[in-house]
Amino acid sequence: MYLLLGVTIGLSSCSDDSEDAGSQGEELLRAQQQTIETYLADNNINATRDGDIFYEVITENASGDAPSQGNIIRIYYQIASLDGTVIDQRLASDSLPPVTYVFGTNNLILPVLDISIATMRTGEEYEFYLPTAASYLGYSIGSTITEDVIVRARIHLVDIITEAELRAEEDEQIKMYLDENGFTDVDSLSQGVYYARTQEGNADATELVNGNIAQIRYTGTLLNGTEFDSNEEASTPLPVTLGGGGVIPGFEAGVAQMKLGEKGTVIMPSFQAYEESQLAFPAEIIQDLFQQRLLNRSTGARIPPFSPLRFDLEVVGVN
Repeated sequence: MYLLLGVTIGLSSCSDDSEDAGSQGEELLRAQQQTIETYLADNNINATRDGDIFYEVITENASGDAPSQGNIIRIYYQIASLDGTVIDQRLASDSLPPVTYVFGTNNLILPVLDISIATMRTGEEYEFYLPTAASYLGYSIGSTITEDVIVRARIHLVDIITEAELRAEEDEQIKMYLDENGFTDVDSLSQGVYYARTQEGNADATELVNGNIAQIRYTGTLLNGTEFDSNEEASTPLPVTLGGGGVIPGFEAGVAQMKLGEKGTVIMPSFQAYEESQLAFPAEIIQDLFQQRLLNRSTGARIPPFSPLRFDLEVVGVN
């Protein structure tokens, strides 16, 4: 259930022929910069050039806060090619919450977004124009992201929040979920984890202790009902060693409340699950990297950053 984090991915096409590849890359960069400059002039767009990127200020807020590395930020965005073909988006107009992630630490495919957002303040909205060398770095997937795509990224920096504020928000979200979904007999565990027993275990079974290996059937869902992982159809259950730390903390905390034959639901904040998880724009890149074996498991990567989770559990064996 752990995702291999901190993945280093060779997205450029460089090889031992680095001089030729570098020369070709420089030529492509210069050509794309010229294309962007022509596009901006033809469309009367007043943009500022900053190194390899160009940006237009849509909404300015001089009194807003500027992000620093490690800040938890929230953004709305639309990423499109220069011709307007949308690659990915999260818009306030769709009544969706903004994306929440840690600034400067885990932007898997578009690291330039953090470089770009560093120039912004909360409440501001910018449109960035990014040549290949400053966007997908030669990576391609399908027909939308090609190795020579020029990216337009419109970013609205909504807010910067503290970890304490986010933890409080998630706890309130979980409590509302429990209430709205009819959970009444709920145990509040440590670190914001909640456990609800849905089927009593075997009458003669003892409680699990550290060192026990519990065989678990589980289904994991987001609080909106989206299933992201399950082993219900697997040939064998998941072995979980109590106290071993082999699964995410909230999952183990729930299992620790159970005994043989018991079923229950554990609901946990992101800080007891995958926290920031992996973030890519668009999200389909995660599955592509998993298929290329550049990620060792796609489960955690499919979970949006800072998502409280629900796991429905059953202990089917104990060793």
